[in-house]
Amino acid sequence: MRQLRNVTIGADPELFIVNKKTGKVVSSIGLIPGEKNNAYTEGMPEGFGLQIDNILGEFNIPPVPFNRLNDFVKHVEFMKEFISKYVKKINPDLDVLCKASMHVDEDQLNSEEAQLFGCDPDYNVYTMSENPKPEGQSTNLRTAGCHIHVGYDANNTKTSCALVKYMDAVLGLSSLLIDNDDERRQLYGKAGCFRLTSYGVEYRVLSGYMISSKKILTTLATLIKFTVDIFNAGYSIPPDFVLQNTIDKNDKVTARKLIKQYFGITHLINYLNSVLDEDKIIINEEIIEF
Repeated sequence: MRQLRNVTIGADPELFIVNKKTGKVVSSIGLIPGEKNNAYTEGMPEGFGLQIDNILGEFNIPPVPFNRLNDFVKHVEFMKEFISKYVKKINPDLDVLCKASMHVDEDQLNSEEAQLFGCDPDYNVYTMSENPKPEGQSTNLRTAGCHIHVGYDANNTKTSCALVKYMDAVLGLSSLLIDNDDERRQLYGKAGCFRLTSYGVEYRVLSGYMISSKKILTTLATLIKFTVDIFNAGYSIPPDFVLQNTIDKNDKVTARKLIKQYFGITHLINYLNSVLDEDKIIINEEIIEF
């Protein structure tokens, strides 16, 4: 298997805007500036951007070299704070909410943009077919993703697809133990969801909950590093059908068993703790909770 060289990591996470007094989701349409292919960049360093996506806020961060994943964390935290301050200037009751899914009141969905899901197709690495596009008119469920971008030299389809399966084995399985949501995959984020890109690959399985706190975000960055390391080292990972069934069914019990079997609890914990300060991560070795 070809090794990944000169790896870069980026992301375009999505988040909800909520009214803290009512607890209800507020559409970002007309509230947050920027749109697809025309991101808002005022007041941000180069490479950052903000836009609406359906009723959510979506932001992008510049890719960082693989050995600077602390900057990945800082960049995401910067944008969360930027958006929070931006909406609070409009209404002090508003704030950001990083969750996988929320049910939204009908009065926030009365626009064409609010009914539009997915401008570009994504694909299932296990079937190599296009994923079906959700119908926005049929549900008031809205979901937020945390799409991870991996760039590498001489990128190609075969290597990128193999990497997506490794990301499922580490990031996808681990996310089942981090994120308790059981509704998002009705619409998005099934196992092996990806897009090929000019720089490499976009992994689209994870939810917006993965940026909900600095602790979880730092754990995510470390797991990304672990994924690239074991890919380059040629570790064995679970069979395709096992990964697909476990993630698509949100099967936490099997996810724990697979992590134990393929990566070993002690090995994974030692790896995480070698990268992170102890106060930045909580792992219960018995049940593998992050």
